[in-house]
Amino acid sequence: MDEIARGRTVYDGKRMRKAITRRNVDYNGPLLKYKMEGRFGTVQRHPLYSVYVPPVTGTSSLSASLTVNLAHTSINKTRTPINVVKYTPNGRRLVSGAATGEFTLWNGFGFNFETILQAHDTSLRSMCWTPPGDYLVSGDQAGVLKYWQPSMNNLQIVDAHKEAVRDVSFSPRGTKFCTASDDGTIKVFDFEEAREESVLTGHGWDVRVAQWHKRHALIASGGKDNLIKLWDPRGKEKTTLHIHKNTILSLKWTTDGESIISGGKDQVIKMFNLRGMKEEMSYKGHQKEVTALCMHPCLDSLFVSGGGEGAVYIWQKHNEYPVRIIPDAHSKTIWSMDFHPVGHTLATSSVDNTVKFWVRPRPTTDRVSGEQEGVEIEHEKIPGIGSSMQE
Repeated sequence: MDEIARGRTVYDGKRMRKAITRRNVDYNGPLLKYKMEGRFGTVQRHPLYSVYVPPVTGTSSLSASLTVNLAHTSINKTRTPINVVKYTPNGRRLVSGAATGEFTLWNGFGFNFETILQAHDTSLRSMCWTPPGDYLVSGDQAGVLKYWQPSMNNLQIVDAHKEAVRDVSFSPRGTKFCTASDDGTIKVFDFEEAREESVLTGHGWDVRVAQWHKRHALIASGGKDNLIKLWDPRGKEKTTLHIHKNTILSLKWTTDGESIISGGKDQVIKMFNLRGMKEEMSYKGHQKEVTALCMHPCLDSLFVSGGGEGAVYIWQKHNEYPVRIIPDAHSKTIWSMDFHPVGHTLATSSVDNTVKFWVRPRPTTDRVSGEQEGVEIEHEKIPGIGSSMQE
């Protein structure tokens, strides 16, 4: 143990290696309890752990909350594109879905490999947890849906679509879910009975995203016809939004549920307010298509995007300039990204066969009070678009 603590080289009988102590701490109990119930316990304080302990709402500046530091790069033994990543609801693991149809589970604290299993026969395309977090539904390239327990036991198989299932999203109570497919339809299923309830047709082309509203019976979808449509889950189309000029690849509801944030092949992210039925903001900066979006789970105004150039952009809702850019986050297209439930870590997956974990900068700590001192940031100009955006 003394040799490991001092970082000496240890011989394990196979090869010479340098012993490394992984930095991790189990903060999930107190922090998730605080987030869900408003009660806060004791979080372990130690210089090694400070980079992983998330800021408590109201005690940290914006700059101390941005996940811009690369903590770990995870690669499967069989190198293949990673199409989708999702944290488990308790944050203890990250589940990644690969083009080979495999699930890989990564540790949520140390980011190391835990296990791998063959989940689907074809490429994985979508995953979504039920709101209580007790089941996972996954969809693949062949249009097949599968139900999973957190232990990764397969409970149910549903032949849902004739082509790839691009997105899965649950209703607020978790009794129903919707799927988006390349066959041009959105389907609503009863979760408990695994039964198709309604088919929403109207896009007429590939539907890439379908997201259920966080509180109401309303579904927003987008696809290859450049349109965003709002649906009553029982089958009626509510309205159509013409705000993009090319295929829509990603779409999310804002935390307050009043707006839609969407991005696609026109390289622009749009925020559309449904209460006022008007476009609120347009975010420009991506050099290629916008392929992934994710809202911060704790900070309502913050969201991140990933693009075809492999860059990660961090945005504030009412600021047209990105707060931070990670230009070389991946070497190829980023297909999926997901925040840890308490928001201190961001996981991204890409066609470059890797899953990367990004954490917030190590904050400076006052030795007397133990409070974190945040450093405010300045907005950075983006080469080539600064002048056009100001105009």
